[in-house]
Amino acid sequence: MGKVSQRIKRRRPEPTLQDTHSRSQIIPGLALTRLGVVGTDSGVGKTVVASAIIAAMRDAGARVAPMKPVGRSAGGDVEQMLAASGIAFPVELIQPLTFPDAAAPLVAARRARAPIDVGILDRAFGELCTMSDAVIVEDSGGLLVPITETESFATLFRRWGLDLVIVSPNRIGAVNQTLLTVQSAQTHGLRVRAVVLTTLTRERGGTAERTNQALLKELLLTIPVLGFPYTDSPDDPRQLMALARELSAHSTIARPA
Repeated sequence: MGKVSQRIKRRRPEPTLQDTHSRSQIIPGLALTRLGVVGTDSGVGKTVVASAIIAAMRDAGARVAPMKPVGRSAGGDVEQMLAASGIAFPVELIQPLTFPDAAAPLVAARRARAPIDVGILDRAFGELCTMSDAVIVEDSGGLLVPITETESFATLFRRWGLDLVIVSPNRIGAVNQTLLTVQSAQTHGLRVRAVVLTTLTRERGGTAERTNQALLKELLLTIPVLGFPYTDSPDDPRQLMALARELSAHSTIARPA
């Protein structure tokens, strides 16, 4: 049996599809700002963007709790976001469930023979809301990636009342991937606060890289589309604060409500 960590004791069975969609009331709490940071793909700089948002809010005086509900046992994303927060939130709340495999949570849980109890995630998120002014939640793999047979990050984030920041790499294919993710979010009743186009290389881009941002602004109309510069040391506090300042001017995502 694969190793798995489920750090909060289970108290109820996994919800059915009908249960999931019948919950109209969002998870209560005190956090006024609740953001989900969603990538259009893996390896697009999502954790760096989430950390910069956290650092910008912290710099504005907010207590910001990071969260990655499901992740790898050996992943470093949580540590990076915690460092940006500057507050020692309990790790069992920041990342309630961990698995050894880098795969969709549903697949990782099946391989570990440890079905995911979504109630564990709900309770962790609710507790973080009572401890903070803002909660920044990072997905694992994308908005439609399944957590269980009946729950995706889209349904989870809707129940938690999260607005979204969509992170897409500024390269060929970004326009299509971004529009598909925005459309999916809107179909699930999720508000998109902004799109962030990340720069993943020092190399000078081609026509797509030079035109993606302007085209997405034209197509998305009311959704801000922000460029995010390349960084070679996202763990460096000075570079992180420089990135945070890039976002701090945009009140749609980087300032607590």
